[in-house]
Amino acid sequence: MNALMGFVVADPDFYAPLESARDRGEVYRPSQVPDSWQESDLGIWTAWQRAGVNTAVDGWKVHVSARSDRLAEVLDVVAGICFERDVPFKHLSARLFYQWTHQKHASRPQGGKFIAAYPPDVDTARALMERLTEALKDEEGPYILSDRRFPGSRVVHYRYGGFAPVPRDRPDGTRVFMVRNGHGDLVEDRRDAAFHLPEGVVDPFAPTAPPPAAPSATAREPSFGGIVFEKSIRHSNAGGTYRGRQPATGRTVFVKEARAHTAVEQDGLDARGRLRGEWDTLNALHRAAPGLAPEPIAYFAEWEHDFLVTEFVEGVTLQKWMVTHTPLVRIDATEQDFSAYYDRCEKLISRVEAAVEQLHACGYLFVDISPDNVLVDEEDGVRLVDFEAAHRRGEPFFAAGTPGYMPPRALVGEDPSVYDAYGLAALAQLLVAPLHHVVRRNPDALAHLHHDLTELAPVPPALWKRVTAFHAPGPRPVLPSAQMVAEAPLARLQELRDRVGDALVAMADPQHPARIFPTVPQGYHTNTLCVAYGAAGVVHALHRAGREIPAGTVERLRRDALATAGSLPPGLHVGTAGIAWVLAEQGHLDEARALLDSGDRHPLVDRSATLFGGAAGVALAHLALYRHTRDEHHLDRAAALARGIPADDDLVARLGADDATGLFHGRTGVALTLHQLATVTGDTTLLDRGLRLLHAELDRECDPESSGMSFPVSTTDKRIMPYLYCGSAGVVHVATRYLLAAEDERLAAAMPRLLRPLRTTYTVMPGLCNGLSSLGFALADRAALTGDQDDHQAAVRVGRALFKYTVPHPTGVRFPGDQLLRHSADLWSGSAGILLFLTQLLHPRPDALFTIDAHLATGNARTDR
Repeated sequence: MNALMGFVVADPDFYAPLESARDRGEVYRPSQVPDSWQESDLGIWTAWQRAGVNTAVDGWKVHVSARSDRLAEVLDVVAGICFERDVPFKHLSARLFYQWTHQKHASRPQGGKFIAAYPPDVDTARALMERLTEALKDEEGPYILSDRRFPGSRVVHYRYGGFAPVPRDRPDGTRVFMVRNGHGDLVEDRRDAAFHLPEGVVDPFAPTAPPPAAPSATAREPSFGGIVFEKSIRHSNAGGTYRGRQPATGRTVFVKEARAHTAVEQDGLDARGRLRGEWDTLNALHRAAPGLAPEPIAYFAEWEHDFLVTEFVEGVTLQKWMVTHTPLVRIDATEQDFSAYYDRCEKLISRVEAAVEQLHACGYLFVDISPDNVLVDEEDGVRLVDFEAAHRRGEPFFAAGTPGYMPPRALVGEDPSVYDAYGLAALAQLLVAPLHHVVRRNPDALAHLHHDLTELAPVPPALWKRVTAFHAPGPRPVLPSAQMVAEAPLARLQELRDRVGDALVAMADPQHPARIFPTVPQGYHTNTLCVAYGAAGVVHALHRAGREIPAGTVERLRRDALATAGSLPPGLHVGTAGIAWVLAEQGHLDEARALLDSGDRHPLVDRSATLFGGAAGVALAHLALYRHTRDEHHLDRAAALARGIPADDDLVARLGADDATGLFHGRTGVALTLHQLATVTGDTTLLDRGLRLLHAELDRECDPESSGMSFPVSTTDKRIMPYLYCGSAGVVHVATRYLLAAEDERLAAAMPRLLRPLRTTYTVMPGLCNGLSSLGFALADRAALTGDQDDHQAAVRVGRALFKYTVPHPTGVRFPGDQLLRHSADLWSGSAGILLFLTQLLHPRPDALFTIDAHLATGNARTDR
């Protein structure tokens, strides 16, 4: 979630990069710039370089941090020295960018960096840092966690890294940047919250003894301030939280850390000032109402950090309690399970309300009532924790809180107690079903949620009253009511499909500088042309739905894809293979061949076997081009790529991270390609190999005793996902095709359990690859292949459930994208994927999700191999 927050600043409706914000606050620029120096805009940075001077590829970067009230002054000093010494540099361009890169939840490796200079060699770097240290001797700034400080300075830092970007594509479409190590080899340029040196590189600036490190980066169990730090709980850019122990008493304690000059808000307080305020609040509350807040024990400073020590409150966050106990996502939950859960929810909320009332009686508001600030113990007792935002009534304060749990500014007016009332209602919403961001945009969604929940079990009126306290459904909903949808589901779903298509068409902007259709942050981190996150996926969904593609869209996609083919990854869902597939659908066969040839030459094809970003997806795209052209080259290349995928035991290194499971990054996706190729060529050994891969996937199931079959994301990510990209829906998508092609007792026996998780009507998000539409699409696609009416009816029920995520708009109906914070058009999580599901549900045709079943059904399978 933290990585998303920078994408919700620039636009109230769509995800957008921070640098696209119009209101940037104070703009920073050196007051005097020599005539020969050129200015470049690099996103949130402004870069300066003298004309004709070549920058080194890598070396010792010099970073300068600064206090938030000294930015212009520090920039003038550093710029003057860099101009004088002919050293290229860049700096954050505006106040908004500084605030977001220095806020509490900003990137920890990035935090503190205000200026970066690029001296060409060690001697120049040393001389530059010595000069900056002298010129900035009275300045202070945040410690940059990825760097070392230059001796004698509080603001000058350095690290070894790349100057010019040397990217290497990852199978997921993102990029890692490379740097030369001491032996001249390219290795990953590690950019995390610790100082690293590539092998063979020695720090030429370090004193004999290493400089003092931030306390959070010291030994495994450091001891200072009379506390032994036993375990890190959470880190943020503003500091960390820890479980500790008082050796003198043996008491377990909670420790909260605040780093200097970080997380400065509009009130001027930084993390240390806020922590000191929390200490004062806790002491006042402990005197007035012992036990209401965590008992304050100690406050001390170590190095440049402040530390607050309190009692250690046992329990789990309300967020974790909900995830652990809600029956909403349990496929075998009974009405009695829901009744018992709701009873516990009402008791928990009542106890939180009582604690807040007691706090108000002491003259304080909590302000940041959110699920991570409420702890629940084993007896369902509750405690409020994290009083950083709490303040005494009547005193001015800067409101800070958690998205989804803070009221809109217009709702607060002159009564700040609304923060607490709204937060309490939002907690009730969490416990029933967390749709906060949808409900804020469309309160009528609650009526559909209530209808869905009532089909499972009645929601207690008192609990529902809490949920709707600030977002009651309106008397005249724009969209059909839940009852209307239940009475004529197919007709209402047809209307929904058409209105989703209307809104998608209206979102097209072929003149937009960064994208054609609104996307999610993953689109900006990868590319905005691809199938998963970009224009190709939206064009595919509109085409499948029979909608006219907005004017200029396909031409922009074609032109941009050809122009950038050399820098795009090769994958089906995130690169040139998928774009080629979509352009071929639009009749651009020459361009499709060129893009697929470019992908074929990409190094990732030899490093990754996955459907999403590697060889399996490229091979499948060749089969699609063979369908269009009957060019044997494509069939030969598909077969060669399949042969190049390692044997089962050696496949792990070419799957997604940490031996990923599922359709997009695991064995299931490879099996899909083998199935499609086997059916075209008649090579049944490919089917046998695919079955082995599916069996290996089944071996990864989480709970063999459960009535439903589920899988972890990977060997290290134990989350259980039922979706297409990883989980039961993706396995169903492929296993169904294998069972139609060959008999397999194990797959047949597993199918009922694989289908069970797909029959829920609630997931956190609605999207095609990572949300509710995953389940509906897999069911609808299976029904189209097998004729199973039970699967079709289950898919219709999932489609009905989509109404609780809808947001009406004058152009049609929009859906929120990944994490629900903004709307998106993308296929992965946004409206295009939902349109694709609804189209397949209402008017099923083969190959909705990039298969070649229609080709296989023609009887044109090649059998001479």
